[in-house]
Amino acid sequence: MKRYSIWKDNIEEVSYQKLDQDLTTDVLIIGGGMTGINTLYHLRESNLKVVLVEQNKIGMGVTANSTGKLTYLQDHLYNKLLTNFDFEVASSYLKSQREAIQLASDIIKKNSIDCDLVQSNSYVYTSQDKEIEKLKDLKKFLEKNGIYVFEDTNSMVESKYMIGVEDTYLFHPVKFLFGLLKACSSRNIYEDTSIVKIEEEKDGYVCFTEERKIHAKWIVIATHYPYFNLPMVFPVKASLEKSYLSASLKEMELLSLISYDNPFISIRNYQDYCIYLSNSHKNNAKVDDEKHFRELLKKANDLGLNPEYLWSNIDIMTNDGLPYVGEIKEGLLLGTGYNTWGMTNGILAGKLLSDLILKRKNAYQVLFDPKRVNSSMVIQGVMDGYYSLEGYIKGLLSKSDKISYQKEDGKQIAVYQDEEGEHKVYTKCPHMGCRLIFNEVEKTWDCPCHASRFDIDGKCISGPANRDIGIGENN
Repeated sequence: MKRYSIWKDNIEEVSYQKLDQDLTTDVLIIGGGMTGINTLYHLRESNLKVVLVEQNKIGMGVTANSTGKLTYLQDHLYNKLLTNFDFEVASSYLKSQREAIQLASDIIKKNSIDCDLVQSNSYVYTSQDKEIEKLKDLKKFLEKNGIYVFEDTNSMVESKYMIGVEDTYLFHPVKFLFGLLKACSSRNIYEDTSIVKIEEEKDGYVCFTEERKIHAKWIVIATHYPYFNLPMVFPVKASLEKSYLSASLKEMELLSLISYDNPFISIRNYQDYCIYLSNSHKNNAKVDDEKHFRELLKKANDLGLNPEYLWSNIDIMTNDGLPYVGEIKEGLLLGTGYNTWGMTNGILAGKLLSDLILKRKNAYQVLFDPKRVNSSMVIQGVMDGYYSLEGYIKGLLSKSDKISYQKEDGKQIAVYQDEEGEHKVYTKCPHMGCRLIFNEVEKTWDCPCHASRFDIDGKCISGPANRDIGIGENN
Protein backbone atom coordinates (compact mmCIF):
# COMPACT_ATOMS: atom_id res chain seq x y z
CA MET A 1 0.00 0.00 0.00
CA LYS A 2 1.28 3.49 -0.90
CA ARG A 3 1.34 5.95 2.00
CA TYR A 4 0.90 9.09 -0.09
CA SER A 5 -1.69 10.84 -2.23
CA ILE A 6 -2.78 9.45 -5.59
CA TRP A 7 -2.12 12.92 -7.08
CA LYS A 8 1.60 12.47 -6.39
CA ASP A 9 1.84 9.27 -8.43
CA ASN A 10 2.55 8.90 -12.14
CA ILE A 11 3.09 12.59 -12.84
CA GLU A 12 5.89 14.35 -14.66
CA GLU A 13 7.21 16.57 -11.90
CA VAL A 14 8.61 20.04 -12.50
CA SER A 15 11.87 20.92 -10.80
CA TYR A 16 13.40 24.25 -9.80
CA GLN A 17 16.68 25.13 -8.15
CA LYS A 18 17.19 26.40 -4.61
CA LEU A 19 17.73 30.15 -4.24
CA ASP A 20 21.48 30.76 -4.32
CA GLN A 21 21.67 34.57 -4.57
CA ASP A 22 20.20 37.73 -3.08
CA LEU A 23 17.33 39.21 -5.11
CA THR A 24 15.33 42.41 -5.52
CA THR A 25 11.83 42.08 -6.95
CA ASP A 26 8.48 43.85 -7.10
CA VAL A 27 6.45 40.90 -5.80
CA LEU A 28 7.54 37.93 -3.72
CA ILE A 29 5.09 35.03 -3.50
CA ILE A 30 5.81 32.65 -0.61
CA GLY A 31 4.21 29.27 -1.30
CA GLY A 32 3.90 27.14 -4.42
CA GLY A 33 0.43 25.69 -3.97
CA MET A 34 -2.97 26.58 -5.42
CA THR A 35 -2.98 30.17 -4.13
CA GLY A 36 0.63 31.00 -4.94
CA ILE A 37 0.70 29.57 -8.46
CA ASN A 38 -2.63 31.18 -9.38
CA THR A 39 -1.35 34.54 -8.15
CA LEU A 40 1.76 34.08 -10.27
CA TYR A 41 -0.41 33.19 -13.27
CA HIS A 42 -2.48 36.38 -13.02
CA LEU A 43 0.65 38.54 -12.72
CA ARG A 44 2.44 36.91 -15.64
CA GLU A 45 1.56 39.59 -18.20
CA SER A 46 2.15 42.58 -15.92
CA ASN A 47 5.30 44.70 -16.01
CA LEU A 48 6.14 43.63 -12.46
CA LYS A 49 9.06 41.40 -11.62
CA VAL A 50 7.67 38.44 -9.67
CA VAL A 51 9.57 35.82 -7.67
CA LEU A 52 7.99 32.70 -6.13
CA VAL A 53 9.66 30.57 -3.46
CA GLU A 54 8.49 27.21 -2.15
CA GLN A 55 9.75 25.60 1.04
CA ASN A 56 9.61 22.11 -0.47
CA LYS A 57 8.40 21.03 -3.94
CA ILE A 58 5.91 22.91 -6.08
CA GLY A 59 2.37 21.54 -5.74
CA MET A 60 3.31 18.76 -3.30
CA GLY A 61 1.72 20.25 -0.17
CA VAL A 62 -1.95 20.65 0.75
CA THR A 63 -3.00 20.90 -2.91
CA ALA A 64 -1.67 17.40 -3.60
CA ASN A 65 -3.50 16.02 -0.55
CA SER A 66 -6.94 17.35 -1.52
CA THR A 67 -9.84 15.54 -3.19
CA GLY A 68 -9.59 17.71 -6.31
CA LYS A 69 -13.19 18.96 -6.45
CA LEU A 70 -14.40 22.17 -8.10
CA THR A 71 -17.83 22.56 -6.55
CA TYR A 72 -19.99 25.20 -4.92
CA LEU A 73 -22.09 22.59 -3.09
CA GLN A 74 -20.12 22.81 0.16
CA ASP A 75 -21.69 20.73 2.98
CA HIS A 76 -23.17 22.92 5.77
CA LEU A 77 -21.07 26.03 5.07
CA TYR A 78 -23.90 28.16 3.66
CA ASN A 79 -26.05 27.50 6.72
CA LYS A 80 -23.10 28.64 8.86
CA LEU A 81 -22.78 31.84 6.84
CA LEU A 82 -26.52 32.48 7.11
CA THR A 83 -26.21 32.13 10.90
CA ASN A 84 -23.06 34.23 11.29
CA PHE A 85 -24.03 36.85 8.71
CA ASP A 86 -27.10 37.07 6.47
CA PHE A 87 -28.56 36.02 3.14
CA GLU A 88 -26.57 38.66 1.24
CA VAL A 89 -23.19 37.51 2.56
CA ALA A 90 -23.97 33.83 2.04
CA SER A 91 -25.16 34.55 -1.50
CA SER A 92 -22.04 36.58 -2.25
CA TYR A 93 -19.86 33.68 -1.11
CA LEU A 94 -21.90 31.30 -3.29
CA LYS A 95 -21.38 33.61 -6.25
CA SER A 96 -17.63 33.67 -5.58
CA GLN A 97 -17.44 29.88 -5.72
CA ARG A 98 -19.33 29.68 -8.98
CA GLU A 99 -17.07 32.34 -10.47
CA ALA A 100 -14.00 30.43 -9.26
CA ILE A 101 -15.23 27.31 -11.07
CA GLN A 102 -15.81 29.29 -14.24
CA LEU A 103 -12.40 30.95 -13.89
CA ALA A 104 -10.70 27.57 -13.54
CA SER A 105 -12.55 26.19 -16.56
CA ASP A 106 -11.61 29.22 -18.66
CA ILE A 107 -7.93 29.02 -17.66
CA ILE A 108 -7.79 25.31 -18.47
CA LYS A 109 -9.37 25.79 -21.90
CA LYS A 110 -7.35 28.90 -22.76
CA ASN A 111 -4.04 27.22 -21.97
CA SER A 112 -5.00 23.69 -23.11
CA ILE A 113 -4.09 22.29 -19.70
CA ASP A 114 -4.38 18.52 -19.53
CA CYS A 115 -5.60 18.02 -15.94
CA ASP A 116 -8.35 15.43 -16.46
CA LEU A 117 -11.10 18.04 -16.09
CA VAL A 118 -14.56 16.48 -16.24
CA GLN A 119 -17.96 18.00 -15.60
CA SER A 120 -19.89 16.24 -12.88
CA ASN A 121 -23.00 16.69 -10.78
CA SER A 122 -22.30 17.30 -7.08
CA TYR A 123 -24.35 15.85 -4.23
CA VAL A 124 -24.71 16.49 -0.52
CA TYR A 125 -26.60 14.09 1.71
CA THR A 126 -27.49 13.32 5.29
CA SER A 127 -28.01 10.03 7.07
CA GLN A 128 -29.43 11.72 10.18
CA ASP A 129 -33.08 12.62 10.68
CA LYS A 130 -32.19 15.80 12.57
CA GLU A 131 -30.36 17.20 9.53
CA ILE A 132 -33.05 16.64 6.90
CA GLU A 133 -34.70 20.01 7.48
CA LYS A 134 -31.32 21.76 7.44
CA LEU A 135 -30.56 20.19 4.10
CA LYS A 136 -33.97 21.23 2.79
CA ASP A 137 -33.18 24.78 3.95
CA LEU A 138 -29.95 24.59 1.95
CA LYS A 139 -31.97 23.53 -1.10
CA LYS A 140 -34.23 26.57 -0.68
CA PHE A 141 -31.22 28.88 -0.31
CA LEU A 142 -29.65 27.60 -3.50
CA GLU A 143 -32.94 27.88 -5.40
CA LYS A 144 -33.38 31.49 -4.23
CA ASN A 145 -30.03 32.14 -5.89
CA GLY A 146 -31.30 30.79 -9.18
CA ILE A 147 -29.68 27.35 -9.00
CA TYR A 148 -31.48 24.24 -10.19
CA VAL A 149 -31.44 21.71 -7.33
CA PHE A 150 -32.76 18.16 -7.58
CA GLU A 151 -33.36 15.39 -5.06
CA ASP A 152 -31.66 12.04 -5.62
CA THR A 153 -30.30 8.84 -4.07
CA ASN A 154 -27.05 6.91 -4.42
CA SER A 155 -26.21 3.34 -3.49
CA MET A 156 -22.70 4.27 -2.30
CA VAL A 157 -24.00 5.74 0.98
CA GLU A 158 -26.89 5.28 3.41
CA SER A 159 -28.85 8.45 2.81
CA LYS A 160 -32.12 9.72 4.25
CA TYR A 161 -32.10 12.80 2.07
CA MET A 162 -29.85 13.92 -0.80
CA ILE A 163 -29.76 16.92 -3.11
CA GLY A 164 -27.68 17.53 -6.22
CA VAL A 165 -26.60 20.38 -8.50
CA GLU A 166 -25.14 20.57 -11.97
CA ASP A 167 -22.25 22.56 -13.52
CA THR A 168 -19.49 21.44 -11.16
CA TYR A 169 -16.21 19.70 -12.00
CA LEU A 170 -13.58 17.19 -10.95
CA PHE A 171 -9.91 17.54 -11.91
CA HIS A 172 -6.32 16.54 -11.14
CA PRO A 173 -5.09 19.43 -8.95
CA VAL A 174 -1.36 18.83 -9.39
CA LYS A 175 -1.58 18.55 -13.18
CA PHE A 176 -3.56 21.81 -13.13
CA LEU A 177 -0.78 23.59 -11.21
CA PHE A 178 1.91 22.24 -13.52
CA GLY A 179 -0.14 23.47 -16.48
CA LEU A 180 -0.31 26.93 -14.93
CA LEU A 181 3.46 26.94 -14.48
CA LYS A 182 3.93 26.13 -18.15
CA ALA A 183 1.64 29.04 -19.05
CA CYS A 184 3.68 31.37 -16.82
CA SER A 185 7.03 30.49 -18.44
CA SER A 186 8.74 31.98 -15.40
CA ARG A 187 12.31 31.29 -14.38
CA ASN A 188 11.99 33.20 -11.11
CA ILE A 189 10.75 30.17 -9.17
CA TYR A 190 12.77 28.53 -6.43
CA GLU A 191 12.14 25.29 -4.53
CA ASP A 192 13.66 24.08 -1.25
CA THR A 193 13.74 27.75 -0.24
CA SER A 194 12.26 28.59 3.14
CA ILE A 195 11.61 32.14 4.29
CA VAL A 196 12.47 32.26 7.99
CA LYS A 197 11.98 35.97 8.70
CA ILE A 198 10.30 39.05 7.21
CA GLU A 199 11.31 42.59 8.13
CA GLU A 200 9.98 45.94 6.99
CA GLU A 201 12.29 48.37 5.26
CA LYS A 202 11.89 51.81 3.68
CA ASP A 203 10.39 50.75 0.36
CA GLY A 204 8.80 47.45 1.30
CA TYR A 205 10.11 44.29 2.92
CA VAL A 206 13.19 42.15 3.15
CA CYS A 207 12.72 38.40 3.49
CA PHE A 208 15.44 36.13 4.80
CA THR A 209 16.25 32.52 4.08
CA GLU A 210 19.00 30.88 6.13
CA GLU A 211 21.60 32.20 3.69
CA ARG A 212 20.00 34.71 1.33
CA LYS A 213 17.63 37.67 1.32
CA ILE A 214 14.97 39.00 -1.04
CA HIS A 215 13.86 42.63 -1.17
CA ALA A 216 10.29 43.18 -2.37
CA LYS A 217 7.62 45.86 -2.42
CA TRP A 218 4.81 43.30 -2.18
CA ILE A 219 4.78 40.07 -0.20
CA VAL A 220 2.12 37.40 -0.80
CA ILE A 221 1.87 34.80 1.99
CA ALA A 222 0.41 31.72 0.29
CA THR A 223 1.68 29.07 2.70
CA HIS A 224 -1.62 27.48 3.82
CA TYR A 225 -0.98 28.39 7.48
CA PRO A 226 0.97 31.66 7.94
CA TYR A 227 4.09 31.11 10.00
CA PHE A 228 3.81 34.43 11.86
CA ASN A 229 1.41 35.22 14.72
CA LEU A 230 1.28 39.00 14.38
CA PRO A 231 -0.32 41.18 13.14
CA MET A 232 -3.28 38.77 12.79
CA VAL A 233 -2.97 36.74 16.02
CA PHE A 234 -3.76 33.84 13.70
CA PRO A 235 -3.86 30.96 16.23
CA VAL A 236 -7.05 32.43 17.74
CA LYS A 237 -8.66 33.24 14.37
CA ALA A 238 -8.82 29.72 12.99
CA SER A 239 -8.79 26.06 13.92
CA LEU A 240 -7.41 23.07 12.05
CA GLU A 241 -9.27 20.03 10.78
CA LYS A 242 -7.58 16.76 9.89
CA SER A 243 -9.03 14.26 7.43
CA TYR A 244 -8.01 10.80 6.23
CA LEU A 245 -8.16 9.71 2.61
CA SER A 246 -7.79 6.62 0.48
CA ALA A 247 -7.88 5.72 -3.21
CA SER A 248 -9.09 2.31 -4.37
CA LEU A 249 -9.56 0.67 -7.75
CA LYS A 250 -13.32 0.51 -8.39
CA GLU A 251 -15.60 0.79 -11.39
CA MET A 252 -18.26 3.38 -10.59
CA GLU A 253 -20.36 6.10 -12.11
CA LEU A 254 -19.09 9.68 -12.30
CA LEU A 255 -19.61 10.97 -8.78
CA SER A 256 -18.84 13.94 -6.50
CA LEU A 257 -20.52 13.48 -3.15
CA ILE A 258 -20.15 14.81 0.42
CA SER A 259 -22.09 14.44 3.65
CA TYR A 260 -23.83 17.47 5.13
CA ASP A 261 -22.18 17.41 8.55
CA ASN A 262 -20.08 15.29 10.90
CA PRO A 263 -19.00 12.61 10.52
CA PHE A 264 -17.84 13.97 7.15
CA ILE A 265 -17.71 11.62 4.19
CA SER A 266 -16.44 12.66 0.76
CA ILE A 267 -16.44 10.43 -2.32
CA ARG A 268 -15.34 11.06 -5.88
CA ASN A 269 -13.99 8.97 -8.69
CA TYR A 270 -10.80 9.56 -10.66
CA GLN A 271 -10.47 7.38 -13.74
CA ASP A 272 -10.62 3.81 -12.35
CA TYR A 273 -10.22 4.90 -8.72
CA CYS A 274 -12.62 5.84 -5.94
CA ILE A 275 -11.26 8.53 -3.61
CA TYR A 276 -12.81 8.26 -0.17
CA LEU A 277 -12.42 10.71 2.74
CA SER A 278 -13.67 10.28 6.32
CA ASN A 279 -12.90 10.66 10.03
CA SER A 280 -12.48 14.44 9.97
CA HIS A 281 -11.71 15.95 13.37
CA LYS A 282 -10.02 18.93 14.97
CA ASN A 283 -6.31 18.46 14.62
CA ASN A 284 -5.66 18.67 18.37
CA ALA A 285 -8.73 16.72 19.50
CA LYS A 286 -7.45 13.24 18.66
CA VAL A 287 -3.81 12.37 18.15
CA ASP A 288 -3.95 8.66 17.31
CA ASP A 289 -3.50 8.71 13.53
CA GLU A 290 -3.03 4.96 13.33
CA LYS A 291 -6.47 4.46 14.89
CA HIS A 292 -8.08 6.84 12.41
CA PHE A 293 -6.46 5.12 9.45
CA ARG A 294 -7.75 1.77 10.75
CA GLU A 295 -11.26 3.22 10.96
CA LEU A 296 -10.91 4.68 7.47
CA LEU A 297 -9.89 1.28 6.11
CA LYS A 298 -12.84 -0.42 7.81
CA LYS A 299 -15.32 2.09 6.38
CA ALA A 300 -13.75 1.75 2.95
CA ASN A 301 -13.89 -2.05 3.15
CA ASP A 302 -17.59 -1.84 4.13
CA LEU A 303 -18.16 -0.03 0.83
CA GLY A 304 -16.34 -2.76 -1.07
CA LEU A 305 -13.17 -0.66 -1.43
CA ASN A 306 -9.63 -2.01 -1.13
CA PRO A 307 -7.36 1.04 -0.75
CA GLU A 308 -4.08 1.22 -2.64
CA TYR A 309 -3.25 4.72 -1.39
CA LEU A 310 -3.53 6.21 2.10
CA TRP A 311 -2.86 9.79 3.15
CA SER A 312 -4.13 12.61 5.37
CA ASN A 313 -4.77 16.31 4.93
CA ILE A 314 -5.12 19.41 7.10
CA ASP A 315 -7.63 22.20 6.44
CA ILE A 316 -7.83 25.62 8.08
CA MET A 317 -11.29 26.45 9.40
CA THR A 318 -11.94 30.15 9.96
CA ASN A 319 -14.06 31.30 12.89
CA ASP A 320 -16.84 32.81 10.80
CA GLY A 321 -16.74 30.52 7.74
CA LEU A 322 -15.19 32.97 5.26
CA PRO A 323 -11.64 32.77 3.88
CA TYR A 324 -8.92 35.27 4.80
CA VAL A 325 -7.74 36.79 1.53
CA GLY A 326 -6.36 40.29 1.19
CA GLU A 327 -4.02 42.87 2.66
CA ILE A 328 -3.16 42.55 6.36
CA LYS A 329 -0.61 45.35 6.28
CA GLU A 330 0.51 47.72 3.54
CA GLY A 331 2.22 45.59 0.94
CA LEU A 332 1.72 42.36 2.92
CA LEU A 333 -0.99 40.08 1.49
CA LEU A 334 -2.43 36.80 2.71
CA GLY A 335 -4.49 33.95 1.26
CA THR A 336 -5.61 31.20 3.64
CA GLY A 337 -8.52 29.75 5.63
CA TYR A 338 -10.48 27.93 2.95
CA ASN A 339 -12.63 25.74 5.23
CA THR A 340 -11.86 22.49 3.30
CA TRP A 341 -12.66 24.13 -0.05
CA GLY A 342 -9.14 25.05 -1.12
CA MET A 343 -9.51 24.32 -4.82
CA THR A 344 -12.14 26.96 -5.57
CA ASN A 345 -10.91 29.41 -2.94
CA GLY A 346 -7.24 29.03 -3.86
CA ILE A 347 -8.08 29.77 -7.48
CA LEU A 348 -10.22 32.73 -6.45
CA ALA A 349 -7.52 34.00 -4.05
CA GLY A 350 -4.96 34.09 -6.85
CA LYS A 351 -7.20 36.45 -8.82
CA LEU A 352 -8.07 38.62 -5.80
CA LEU A 353 -4.47 38.99 -4.59
CA SER A 354 -3.20 39.83 -8.07
CA ASP A 355 -6.00 42.40 -8.47
CA LEU A 356 -4.94 44.09 -5.23
CA ILE A 357 -1.33 44.29 -6.42
CA LEU A 358 -2.38 45.62 -9.84
CA LYS A 359 -4.81 48.13 -8.25
CA ARG A 360 -7.84 46.54 -9.88
CA LYS A 361 -11.30 46.34 -8.36
CA ASN A 362 -12.43 42.96 -7.10
CA ALA A 363 -15.96 42.17 -5.95
CA TYR A 364 -14.72 40.02 -3.03
CA GLN A 365 -12.15 42.33 -1.49
CA VAL A 366 -14.41 43.34 1.40
CA LEU A 367 -16.05 39.92 1.84
CA PHE A 368 -12.73 38.12 2.36
CA ASP A 369 -10.90 40.96 4.15
CA PRO A 370 -8.52 39.25 6.63
CA LYS A 371 -8.71 42.24 8.99
CA ARG A 372 -12.44 41.81 9.57
CA VAL A 373 -13.80 41.34 13.09
CA ASN A 374 -17.27 40.14 14.11
CA SER A 375 -18.92 38.61 17.16
CA SER A 376 -18.69 35.01 15.92
CA MET A 377 -14.94 35.40 15.46
CA VAL A 378 -14.45 36.68 19.01
CA ILE A 379 -16.40 33.83 20.62
CA GLN A 380 -14.77 31.13 18.51
CA GLY A 381 -11.37 32.75 19.02
CA VAL A 382 -11.50 31.90 22.71
CA MET A 383 -12.18 28.25 21.81
CA ASP A 384 -9.37 28.16 19.26
CA GLY A 385 -6.94 29.42 21.88
CA TYR A 386 -8.10 26.59 24.12
CA TYR A 387 -7.67 24.04 21.33
CA SER A 388 -4.07 25.17 20.80
CA LEU A 389 -3.38 24.68 24.50
CA GLU A 390 -5.08 21.29 24.40
CA GLY A 391 -2.86 20.25 21.50
CA TYR A 392 0.22 21.35 23.41
CA ILE A 393 -0.74 19.21 26.41
CA LYS A 394 -1.56 16.17 24.28
CA GLY A 395 1.81 16.47 22.61
CA LEU A 396 3.50 16.30 26.00
CA LEU A 397 1.51 13.19 26.92
CA SER A 398 1.85 11.31 23.64
CA LYS A 399 3.84 8.08 23.49
CA SER A 400 4.85 5.53 20.88
CA ASP A 401 6.44 2.14 21.38
CA LYS A 402 8.45 2.72 18.22
CA ILE A 403 10.13 5.91 19.48
CA SER A 404 12.89 6.30 22.05
CA TYR A 405 13.90 9.58 23.62
CA GLN A 406 17.26 10.87 24.78
CA LYS A 407 19.17 14.08 25.48
CA GLU A 408 21.73 15.54 23.10
CA ASP A 409 23.48 18.86 23.74
CA GLY A 410 20.91 19.60 26.43
CA LYS A 411 17.95 19.13 24.07
CA GLN A 412 15.50 16.26 23.93
CA ILE A 413 15.63 14.27 20.73
CA ALA A 414 13.50 11.41 19.42
CA VAL A 415 14.87 8.35 17.66
CA TYR A 416 12.95 6.14 15.23
CA GLN A 417 14.55 2.91 14.08
CA ASP A 418 13.69 1.17 10.81
CA GLU A 419 15.44 -1.03 8.25
CA GLU A 420 17.40 1.98 6.99
CA GLY A 421 18.80 2.80 10.43
CA GLU A 422 18.19 5.50 13.04
CA HIS A 423 16.28 8.70 12.30
CA LYS A 424 16.93 11.41 14.89
CA VAL A 425 14.97 14.65 15.26
CA TYR A 426 14.43 17.35 17.82
CA THR A 427 11.06 16.91 19.50
CA LYS A 428 9.83 20.52 19.57
CA CYS A 429 8.07 22.29 16.71
CA PRO A 430 10.07 25.41 15.68
CA HIS A 431 6.83 27.38 15.29
CA MET A 432 5.72 27.72 18.93
CA GLY A 433 7.51 24.94 20.77
CA CYS A 434 4.78 22.29 20.87
CA ARG A 435 5.97 18.70 21.30
CA LEU A 436 5.67 16.71 18.09
CA ILE A 437 3.79 13.43 17.69
CA PHE A 438 4.98 10.60 15.46
CA ASN A 439 2.51 9.56 12.75
CA GLU A 440 3.27 5.86 12.39
CA VAL A 441 1.23 5.39 9.20
CA GLU A 442 2.69 8.18 7.07
CA LYS A 443 6.04 8.20 8.93
CA THR A 444 5.89 11.91 9.70
CA TRP A 445 6.30 14.11 12.77
CA ASP A 446 3.11 16.14 13.27
CA CYS A 447 2.41 19.15 15.48
CA PRO A 448 -0.88 18.77 17.40
CA CYS A 449 -1.13 22.54 17.94
CA HIS A 450 -0.90 24.15 14.50
CA ALA A 451 -0.35 21.19 12.14
CA SER A 452 3.27 21.65 11.06
CA ARG A 453 4.62 18.42 9.59
CA PHE A 454 8.11 17.01 9.18
CA ASP A 455 9.33 13.92 7.36
CA ILE A 456 11.02 11.02 9.11
CA ASP A 457 14.39 12.79 9.02
CA GLY A 458 13.05 16.13 10.23
CA LYS A 459 12.64 18.09 6.99
CA CYS A 460 9.71 20.48 7.27
CA ILE A 461 7.07 19.49 4.71
CA SER A 462 4.23 21.72 5.90
CA GLY A 463 4.05 24.96 7.94
CA PRO A 464 3.54 27.14 9.84
CA ALA A 465 6.99 25.96 10.93
CA ASN A 466 9.68 27.20 8.54
CA ARG A 467 12.71 25.32 9.87
CA ASP A 468 13.73 21.66 9.84
CA ILE A 469 14.09 19.61 13.04
CA GLY A 470 16.66 17.09 11.83
CA ILE A 471 19.76 16.72 13.96
CA GLY A 472 22.45 18.97 12.57
CA GLU A 473 19.94 21.37 11.00
CA ASN A 474 19.60 25.02 11.99
CA ASN A 475 17.17 24.91 14.90
